[in-house]
Order: sequence, then structure tokens, then C-alpha cells
Amino acid sequence: MVGLTVALAGCGTPQLPAVVYVAVGANGDQTVNADLREDTQERTGLLEAGFQQLHPGTTFQLGLYPGQDLLAAMRRRTAAGLAPDLLYISGDMAQILLSEGLVDPFPTDPALLRQFDPDVLKRLRDSSGRLAGLPLVEQTQLACFNRRQLPEAPRTLAELLAVSASGQEVGLSMDPFNLLWSAGSLGAIPALEGLIRRQPLSAEQEYGLMQWLAWLQNAGGQQRITFFGNQQTTDAEFMAGRLAWIPCRSTMLPQMRRSLGGDLAVAPLPDGPDHRASPVNRLRVLALGRHGSASGRRRALAFSRYSVNPLTQRSLTLGSQTLLPANRFVTVPVQSSQVLRTMADAAEEGLQANALVALVHGNDDRLPRLKTLLTQLVFGETTPTAARAQLERILSKTP
Repeated sequence: MVGLTVALAGCGTPQLPAVVYVAVGANGDQTVNADLREDTQERTGLLEAGFQQLHPGTTFQLGLYPGQDLLAAMRRRTAAGLAPDLLYISGDMAQILLSEGLVDPFPTDPALLRQFDPDVLKRLRDSSGRLAGLPLVEQTQLACFNRRQLPEAPRTLAELLAVSASGQEVGLSMDPFNLLWSAGSLGAIPALEGLIRRQPLSAEQEYGLMQWLAWLQNAGGQQRITFFGNQQTTDAEFMAGRLAWIPCRSTMLPQMRRSLGGDLAVAPLPDGPDHRASPVNRLRVLALGRHGSASGRRRALAFSRYSVNPLTQRSLTLGSQTLLPANRFVTVPVQSSQVLRTMADAAEEGLQANALVALVHGNDDRLPRLKTLLTQLVFGETTPTAARAQLERILSKTP
């Protein structure tokens, strides 16, 4: 565990020290390093001042975990009676931890939950209706480009291919979630959802699916388009100046700015001829750890309520420029920032993929097989027709 102690503030009796332990799970495509620790401290610090004024005397002690290690770490800590009071994690991970009894269901306070879109809450409920966590922020998927190499970002898939043909280097990740945006651009999202639900596809859905698979193979054959094994490598190559354009996560923008400075620019992901891109946006939530003290639970709930009130959410959005508010009554001030405007567009476009993403969680056993299949397709080891048949076998299998 990487320990970070950040004075965030909290509620508690003045005469007693109040410490709330928080586990922070990095995204699966993030590397836990000094930059990520700094960004995490900066984002949590944005919540500090206001909460400290309302509830002085509490410190939050944060432990930052790599995404792939969080589940095992919570098993160990919970078994030892050392579960955190609060977790700041992805919605997917919150559901996994709830199913394993490693977090408590979040209390269903009607007045509090009315602040969130019902579809967002649905993504966080299990089959029994229990709420795995309280929505806090949304991390969006964008296009990042180096304006020194590329004055304007491609707006369509055809323009993206033209960029590579002109000699500019384009980077894509083979991670299925980071590649799914292109499925929306070619109208393949309904087909993918249908395959998972084991439903017959319409002629239109079949066409969209085959268009997507063919586009991926075509992109793989372009000399200036490189498919990397993971998003971390893609990001690193872009920050080193060796790529002109990549899909990126809004949370990576601070690190990218440190590397590229004013050359960094963002844009929406490219659309297709008849369909919009479908960025996969990540919901980050606050979940309640098991076996914490009663006072720790009260402080965790107080901090959760504070974190989602409209004023706090607006301040967090403006201060970070990397996160969007989960509270549906907060208007994102898109006129104040081109980055926020792009993020807001990504949030809207990503709605079309919500149902599909809800069916395939981040640790789904099907994802490694799907990645292998897409890799074979991109490198010409299988055809779009053969890939389509295998895709159905993979997605229709219950994880």
C-alpha cells in the first residue's frame, strides 16, 4: 500500500482526534507512481477547505492501490478487521466488493439519491437492489492530440485514417474498453449488446457489427497507426512526443500537461458516417467499508453527503478540469473551458454505451479473450467474418 496522509477534515467531537481511513483504487489502465499520487492529493485537496470549515478536526488517511490489487487487498484488510471507513473506487469495483461482502450497501436516503440520474443509480445496484456506492464524479474518454504535430483533431474515422496517411502517428490501445468508442462510430453498439443478451441481430445490427470489425482490421493495416497492448504504453508514447493523436482519459490530462505543456489539446473522439462515437466513461463512487467504527461510519457518511452537494460538485469540476459532476442538478460551465466542453460532449455521447458497459464489468472473464480476438483481427490473423462468429461465442458465454 502506498500511504498518503491528507488533511481533508471531517466531523467529530472537538476533544477527540478523528481519522477516517480511505482506500483509493486506481483505474486498471493507470500506473501508480509519483504523478498519480500527486494528482490524487490535488483532487482530494479540492474538497478539503469547505469540509474543514464545516467539520473541523478530522484528517483523512488515504491508501492508494493499483486497480488490479485492490480486491485482494480489501479481502486481507477486511479479514484482519482493518477495512477502510470509505473507498473511492470505480462503480464496477464497488459492485464486485459488494457481492463479496467487502463493502456495506450505501444507505438509500431518498432525498440524497434524487440528486442522481436513475440510470446511473441502476448501474450501481445489484440484483437485490442494494446500492454499491454513492456516485461522485465521472471520468470521460476523449481524444488527445499534439497541436505541434497536428493543428486540428480528426472529426471522423475517415479523417483519422487520412491523418495517418499524411504521415502523422496515431496510437490506439488494444484494451477492449478503450477501443469500444469506435464501435459506436460505426453503429455496432446495439449488436454487441444483443450478442451479450443472446438475442438475434437485425440486418442493420449485423451490418454495423461487420463495419466495425472491418474498420479495425483496416486500421491495423495502416503504416502510421500503432495498436499498443495497453493504455499505459499508449499514454507514455504520446507524452514522449512520438504520437500525434490517441484516445485518452480525462484524468490523465494533468500528467500529459506536465510532459507536453501547451502542445496538448483535446477533442471529441471521431464519429462515423452515420453514428457518433461511444466513449466509455467511468463512474467513480464512494463506498462504505466493513467493520469500521460507528464514529468512522458517521464521518464517512457526512463526507459523502458533503462531496455530492451541488456547490461542492461545481467547485470540484472547475478546480480539477478532469472530472464531471455526478449530481445531475449541477450545470457544467462549458463556456468557461474548452476542456470542460469536450468532456461534457463525451459524457453525452457515452450514454449510448451505458447499457453495454453495465453488462461487462472491468474484471469480466470474457475481456482477456475479447482482447485476444481483437488483436488477431487487427494483425490480420483472422478475418472479420471469422471474428464475428468468435465474438458471438465469447460474448454470449456467461462470465
